[in-house]
Amino acid sequence: MKDLSKYFAVIFFALLSLTFSQSKDFTKEPGYVDFGELSDFDFEESVTEVYLEENLLKMVAKLSKESEPEVADLIGGLKMIRVNAFEISDKNEAKILAKIEDINKKLENKDWLRIIRVKSKSETVYVYVKNGSDDKFHGLVVLAFDKPGEAAFVNIVGDINLEAIGKLNTKFNIPALGKIDSSSVDSKNNKGDKK
Repeated sequence: MKDLSKYFAVIFFALLSLTFSQSKDFTKEPGYVDFGELSDFDFEESVTEVYLEENLLKMVAKLSKESEPEVADLIGGLKMIRVNAFEISDKNEAKILAKIEDINKKLENKDWLRIIRVKSKSETVYVYVKNGSDDKFHGLVVLAFDKPGEAAFVNIVGDINLEAIGKLNTKFNIPALGKIDSSSVDSKNNKGDKK
């Protein structure tokens, strides 16, 4: 009987690990953006990669429910958070800026709404949202370049309420999310240009 319970325990944990290890195909989600190949930039000393899928986000939401209910509600509606951040160097600066501009053009052509645009000699930031229903959006993209420092490519997929998005920055420290607040989107048709 003891051997039988051991087998059931092994099968249970194997099935549990399979459940959590199966990756969902997020490419079909309306808020998903393919940044293309970013491995050209990860040869520098400082590289940050974050990839959180729906199962893990739901677990974080449950754990945050009592202490931060608004953040928990926001995280609970998300399906994926992807962050790629790279140190900017003389070697990769031009390539990173070209990649940001390429993605910027693709988003404009795919009906994403730009809510923030900052451009100066040392800084370029684009923030886009994908229209959803009511006061929610299906996705958020942040493309940020801050010299000297780092460049970041961020994609958040799921139901997003911009009024609560700043709190997501405090939970996960996602680059450039601090620039977003509810005044960033006056209507779903603005272009959010800030120079």
